[in-house]
Amino acid sequence: MAVDFVKRWALAVSIAIVFNLFVNYGLATFYKEPMYEAYCNSTFYGPKPVRIVPPDKAQCPDALFNESLENECAGRRGYIQYNYNASGCPVSAFCETCNIAYEEAGNRYHGNVFIFLVVVGVAAIIAGLIIGLPSVGIGFLLAGIISIIVGTFRNWGNLTDVVRFIVLGIVLAVLIFAGVKKVK
Repeated sequence: MAVDFVKRWALAVSIAIVFNLFVNYGLATFYKEPMYEAYCNSTFYGPKPVRIVPPDKAQCPDALFNESLENECAGRRGYIQYNYNASGCPVSAFCETCNIAYEEAGNRYHGNVFIFLVVVGVAAIIAGLIIGLPSVGIGFLLAGIISIIVGTFRNWGNLTDVVRFIVLGIVLAVLIFAGVKKVK
């Protein structure tokens, strides 16, 4: 009797884990996360990836510092970027705001992933309630719960307090409903 119990739960937990690995690997394969390099030039010495050894500071003119550019750039949520000459000395400064477009793309991506994982999670919970085999049904219930948790955690920082509260309330209601239906 104890061996059968362990087998059933091992199967259920295995289904839950592999289901979520499958879904999340599918996301990573077919829906790529925005890459920083696609929005911002990751090199510091111009648009081409050229490696320049910075010279001794004494060889460069005084560092470029412009308080009004610093303040304006901070107001635009950017950062100061420099253009360098062939010797590696900074020759001009500008406000780089590519990070804003990158953050917006990332927020859209994580929002879409959140919606997808919650929908898949709810579908898995419904499948778990419908499937008559206890081990498989419990596996899908666990898979759905994990999918919703993963989706929520992946996007938690982008959700408002109200949305967090609503999501947690819905998940709690689904879990209570699943518990009542499965335990009966």
